[in-house]
Amino acid sequence: MCIAQFINKHMIKLLMVVIVLGLLMGYILPEAGKQLKVLYPVALFVMLYPMMVGIKINEVTGAAKRVGFMSVIMIFNYFLSPLLAALLAQVFLAGYPDFAVGLILTGVVPCGGMIVAWTAMAKGNAPMTLVITVTSFLAGIVLIPLWMSFLAGKYVPVDALKMLQTITYTIIIPLILGNLTRIWLVKKWGLQKFMELKPVFPAVSSLGMYMVFFISMMAESIALVRNPQYLGIIAVPLVVFYTLLFGLSVLYARLTRIGYPDMVALAYGVSGKNISIALALAVVFFSPLTVMIIAVKPLIQVLFMAGFLRLTPTLQKYWAQNIEPTLEAVKIK
Repeated sequence: MCIAQFINKHMIKLLMVVIVLGLLMGYILPEAGKQLKVLYPVALFVMLYPMMVGIKINEVTGAAKRVGFMSVIMIFNYFLSPLLAALLAQVFLAGYPDFAVGLILTGVVPCGGMIVAWTAMAKGNAPMTLVITVTSFLAGIVLIPLWMSFLAGKYVPVDALKMLQTITYTIIIPLILGNLTRIWLVKKWGLQKFMELKPVFPAVSSLGMYMVFFISMMAESIALVRNPQYLGIIAVPLVVFYTLLFGLSVLYARLTRIGYPDMVALAYGVSGKNISIALALAVVFFSPLTVMIIAVKPLIQVLFMAGFLRLTPTLQKYWAQNIEPTLEAVKIK
């Protein structure tokens, strides 16, 4: 448990260490990275299966209770976000097709399970983010291949049918196994014991993610070490992307007078992208340079998520003074 807590607490720092070690080892042993690629399936399973233990498929039934709000989430996640990423890829990365694909993949993949914790810390609607996560995830089974074929196909060949098949056996099977595992553990040890064990699963998933990044960085180490400017090329559109996503979600909530808890759920639900799913698809379908932009993404994403968290006391105060009174007046009428 102590190890799991350490990994969960220092996930981004450990990721940076893994990336640096991968680049260093790949530069010293340039052929080793290519040889280690045979371990990708194992690493992907270690990354995806534990993550799925915490995802309850039956949470999707909660979407029916908030059809209007969930429709807004779907529009943000599967219309605005992909098109915004594609536009930024065209503006900033037209000369770097592998990076452009990585940015588009970032925009197409929906939110991850960590948004629940971020939303809870910001005193937002955490239960709603569970519904957002599962609903967006299931919708992505079909929408991710379609959007990648349509938007990324101009940069590299994308087989939507093959991607759909890959999502089925690399994501759906771990999802089913994860749910069966959770049910079995709760039945065997009880809900309280399961909740005590729950932090272990993200930590194990992180280990799989580290394995994938380490192998990927080794495989492309020579090109990356010799081209340090790649980091800046990647970082700029990602910063613009997250700035606009957070800004537009808060602006929409302000204009439509959504309550503060739902505003937080909306902001994190459209901006806290699922790193594991994006990484799995990048590894299976695209080049190590595409994986590189996925490697930089969590470093930037967590800064924005933490920055938004720092802003939430100010936003909560603003909402209490300017939005909540109006909502209460509407309820009274």
